Amino acid sequence: MPRRLLALLGCGLLLLASCAMPAPPRQVPLGLDPPVQSPPGDLSVTERVRWWEEQLPRLAPSDRVEARLLMGELHLEAGQPDSARLAFYEAKGGNLSATELGRAERGIGLSYFLQGKPTAGVTHLERALPNLEGPAVDETEYLLAAAKGASFAGPSNAVSERMGVYLSAAHLGAPGEADAATPTNGIPFDVSRRQWGATSMHSNWDRMTTPYRITVHHTAEPFSGTSLSSNIAEVRDVQKQHMNGEGMADIGYHFLLGHDGRIFQGRPLYAQGAHAYGDNNIGNIGICLLGNFVAQPDRGLAYTKVQAPTVKQMEALERLVSELRAEYSIDPSQVWGHQHLKATECPGPHLATWATRYRSK
Repeated sequence: MPRRLLALLGCGLLLLASCAMPAPPRQVPLGLDPPVQSPPGDLSVTERVRWWEEQLPRLAPSDRVEARLLMGELHLEAGQPDSARLAFYEAKGGNLSATELGRAERGIGLSYFLQGKPTAGVTHLERALPNLEGPAVDETEYLLAAAKGASFAGPSNAVSERMGVYLSAAHLGAPGEADAATPTNGIPFDVSRRQWGATSMHSNWDRMTTPYRITVHHTAEPFSGTSLSSNIAEVRDVQKQHMNGEGMADIGYHFLLGHDGRIFQGRPLYAQGAHAYGDNNIGNIGICLLGNFVAQPDRGLAYTKVQAPTVKQMEALERLVSELRAEYSIDPSQVWGHQHLKATECPGPHLATWATRYRSK
């Protein structure tokens, strides 16, 4: 057979084979909006603001909110408080999530600090705090402490570097560190959050109303350590369980009492506790003694032995309750054991009897 004919025959067979093969599926484009771009990294702060301004007309409403928040933060970086505040207020005009609202309120507060008006800024920072996360929480608490002349229990070195420009503009000094025996809201304690290495509070907390009652608890965990290190380890374990195991914003109690009578600073007093269940936490200061004061045989051999509060724990409890009552004008009739507010065996017979006697004063 001639070579040319063979070639033609081969091409025909290839065409037949290709027709017999199924055609690849047609790629249907997905109807997704393209991600919002970011300005080039080599632009100055002013140029980045201008870049965002040019993008605004082309952005979806939700992206426009984010763009205005970013513009406000850039204006703060550039030292332009009026422009920053305008951008944050424009962002508030959109449909914001709780986190975005926190950023906007915080930005407005920072703009007032940058303008030398910390009194106006405090209101917005306080509104922002419940919705903030991460480093913004420490930074905001730092500025609030400075404006109110209070102490600060967080990682002050790193925060002061970032917030120094706002303190300087507002003519404020840095807040003092919350150390041992330093009062918080007029209440003295022995071991601060910073000293026991507390994890920063998450955002899912409510602001404390004026306290009008006190509830006493036990940790329900066998513990008899008296050294500072062992007490710190136990308090850290309680916070870890509350935050990681139960999804709380922080350790549930406002104060914890070690076996040696040391008073540990727990959840800040401006934050409602998570210790008495639901509405029982409203206006309620939670105090917890380290130890297991109820038999719990179902939890294992280590829990069968009932401990009793130590003499030093009870002395510290009396002292702390007296300080809290004096500070907030709490009537003795509003000092409770946990079992008086909820169906539970906490805080055990020793503390429940103590609370009953105390209320009769």
